[in-house]
Amino acid sequence: MKYYYDLHIHSVLSPCADTLMTPNNIFNMANLKGLNMIAVTDHNSLKQLAVCNELSKSYDMLFIPGVEISVKEGFHVLCYFMNIRDALQFDRELECFIEQTHYDTDIYGEQEIVDIYDEVVATYPFHLSNPTQLTLDDLKEVLNPYKHLLIYAHVDRPSYSGISNINKDPLDGIELTHHASPEFIKNHHLSKHHIVYNSDAHQITDILEKSNLNQMELESLTIEAFFKHFKNG
Repeated sequence: MKYYYDLHIHSVLSPCADTLMTPNNIFNMANLKGLNMIAVTDHNSLKQLAVCNELSKSYDMLFIPGVEISVKEGFHVLCYFMNIRDALQFDRELECFIEQTHYDTDIYGEQEIVDIYDEVVATYPFHLSNPTQLTLDDLKEVLNPYKHLLIYAHVDRPSYSGISNINKDPLDGIELTHHASPEFIKNHHLSKHHIVYNSDAHQITDILEKSNLNQMELESLTIEAFFKHFKNG
C-alpha cells in the first residue's frame, strides 16, 4: 500500500525551531495533513522522543524514532531506529560527542524538552546545531550495535549537504527537498539511491501535505516494513 510521510521534523528542542513545534502540535498537524508516518529528528539529540513515542499511541500513525546528526565533516545525516529503546540508548552514547559550547538563548531561543502536555520540563544547555565530534565513520561504528537506517540529509541544498560523499560512500538513502529538479537528480546520478522527500520543518505549517513526492510503497504500516523498504527494496 501507499503511505504518506514526513521523516524530518524538528521539535522545540532544536535551535531555531518555532515555539509551536511541540509534540502535540506536530502530531495534530501531521494528522490534519493526512500523513501516515512521521519522524521527529532534532539536531544531535533524541531527548524529546520518549514523549513523542507515547503520544503516537493515540494516533493511527507510524512514529519512527530519529535524529539529525551533524558529523565532523560538516554535513548532516538522518538516522532512524527500529525502536524507542535503541534510540534512547543511542542518545546516551551520542551525548559524549556533543561539543559543550555556549548556547545564546537571546539569539536562538531556548532548546526545550517538554512533557506529554507540552509543558517545559527542562532545557538543553549546549548548542545542538554545532557539529558533533563524530566523523561519518565514527558514527557508523557507534551505530553498529543498533538496527538503524542512515540517510544523507537535504543533499540538494548548498549547505550541510553530503552530496560529494554520496556515490563514494553510499548510505541507506538520500533526502531531497521538493525543490530538487530532475536535472539535479540526473547530474548527480541520484536515481540509483533510495530517495525520500521531507520538509525539514522548523515551523508547524512547513510539515508536508500528502503528495506524489512524499509517498512510500510498503507491505504494511509497520517499522519492520519501513526498514525492509530500504534494506531490501
